[in-house]
Amino acid sequence: MERLWYGEAKMKFPKQWIVLVNMEDEPKTNKAYGDVYLVTTDEDEAYATAIALGESMGRNMVIEGFDDTPQIGGLEICYQ
Repeated sequence: MERLWYGEAKMKFPKQWIVLVNMEDEPKTNKAYGDVYLVTTDEDEAYATAIALGESMGRNMVIEGFDDTPQIGGLEICYQ
């Protein structure tokens, strides 16, 4: 398991669901850290894993990876 700040985990695994376990808050930086337990594309699997773990591996969290891919807006394709 890799220990990451949750914001770093979101950037490292874009468009995926991440289950972090053993969450701890860093009072000096006001950031939360955790061990990456599971990375998956299935949201239901991520939440089911977090629920199954419960408190057995400390506090856990499910987050979605951030996708910063630029998008072109306002374009439409019309078929005639």
